Amino acid sequence: MDNIDYPLVSIVFTSYNHREYLRQALDSLVNQTYPMLEIIIVDDCSTDGSQEILKEYESFSNVIIKFNSKNSGSYVKSTNFGASFAKGEYIIFAQCDDYAEPNQIELLLNVFEENQSVGVVFSKSYLVDEDGKIFSDDFWGREKSFKMDIKDNPLIQGIKMKEYLSFSCVIPNLSAALIKRELFEKVNGLSEQYLVVADWELWLNLTEISDFYYVNKPLNYFRQHATTIRSSIKMKIQIIEIYKMFYNHISKNNLMQGQIRKIKLGAGAVWFSFFIENKNAWILSFLSVYKEIFKIDKLSIYYLILGTNKIISEYRYLKFCKNKF
Repeated sequence: MDNIDYPLVSIVFTSYNHREYLRQALDSLVNQTYPMLEIIIVDDCSTDGSQEILKEYESFSNVIIKFNSKNSGSYVKSTNFGASFAKGEYIIFAQCDDYAEPNQIELLLNVFEENQSVGVVFSKSYLVDEDGKIFSDDFWGREKSFKMDIKDNPLIQGIKMKEYLSFSCVIPNLSAALIKRELFEKVNGLSEQYLVVADWELWLNLTEISDFYYVNKPLNYFRQHATTIRSSIKMKIQIIEIYKMFYNHISKNNLMQGQIRKIKLGAGAVWFSFFIENKNAWILSFLSVYKEIFKIDKLSIYYLILGTNKIISEYRYLKFCKNKF
């Protein structure tokens, strides 16, 4: 089969001050087994010499490099900027500190051929430390009902995916998901009003127009290091953004009452999960979230209580699994 018969896949690779990981990340992309790729690299004005390494890849005919003259202040803006140059039928977003299995694109893309309703195919990711040592995967901590359901059916209808996303971001690694580009553009890409939950909102938006598919095989390496650990201030921002995300989703979509209740219940679960993880961040965000809730819907405090019960149940389940296995 000639290459012209293969759909083009666009990889948008964003780079900022992770010079030590760039070669591993980019080598894993330029050496993909799938032949029809364009790789769009956006460097957001790195200050650690990343540009010198990136220039080594200019010799690849399918690599396009864009150097920002000024830091955008947001990976979301850099990602959307890179996506504006994409020509592929499908698009995937690669982070500069993650890396992929050589057949990642090929295996994700194969799913679309047999599942026409699917707009997003995503896989399990290994969790690796600063040295690339695998210590876990991102499936272990996923929401309980998600883990139970996909054992029987990896095809997830949009309405069901919305339920999962109401309680947690079950696609925590943007680098693990291949998306139909026309759908990404239809929902206007990643929202630049957010600093930390733009990908979560993207998935929520896509549930309105698409089904999802989960590949239960690690195809990506999701690096965890000092700069990815959430500080109290970052967590405060995240808690506030999550509430805005949920309520914005409710207000701009014609959702059924059952869906609205589940999203609000999920907001309560998220609320309490942060209390368990970091009480200081929870206290810092309390007043802002409290005002936001009562400005929109006073009944929402009821869902905080119900959501608390949900997350306690989830927390006990995870502890049981950890002790058992």
